[in-house]
Amino acid sequence: MGQLAPAVGADGANNGYTALVAKFTALQNAATGLLEEAERLAQRMRANANAAITVADLSAAAHVDDRHVAAVADVGTAFGRVVGGCKQLMGAAEAMHTATGHLKAEHQAEYGAIHAAVTASRARQAAPGFYRPQ
Repeated sequence: MGQLAPAVGADGANNGYTALVAKFTALQNAATGLLEEAERLAQRMRANANAAITVADLSAAAHVDDRHVAAVADVGTAFGRVVGGCKQLMGAAEAMHTATGHLKAEHQAEYGAIHAAVTASRARQAAPGFYRPQ
C-alpha cells in the first residue's frame, strides 16, 4: 500500500509548517478522490444489480430453469452487497476528508501566526527542536 507521506517523526523540514499543510491538503485531496471513485463504483454496481434482477425476472417469465434464475438473482444480490460496501467506503472517505480539514484548520490556527512572524523576520531562526526542553 502506498504512502502519502513518510512515517518519520523527526524529519526536519519535511515536517515544517508548510510541509504539513501540504501533506494535510494531499490527504484531503486523496479522500475526495476516494469518495468520487467509490461513488462511481457504487453507481456502476447499482446498474449491474438492476440489470441482473431484470435478467432474472425475464428469465423466470421465459420459464428458464429455476437454478439459472436463482444464479442470476444471486449475482444481482452480490452486486447489491458491493453497493453497500461502497456506501461504507464513501462514509469513511467523507469522515477522513472532514477530519483532515479540521486538523488542517487547527494546525493553521495554532501555528499560522508563528509561521507568518518567522517568515517575515530577517533574523536567522533556530533549527526546529532547538528550544525543546531536554
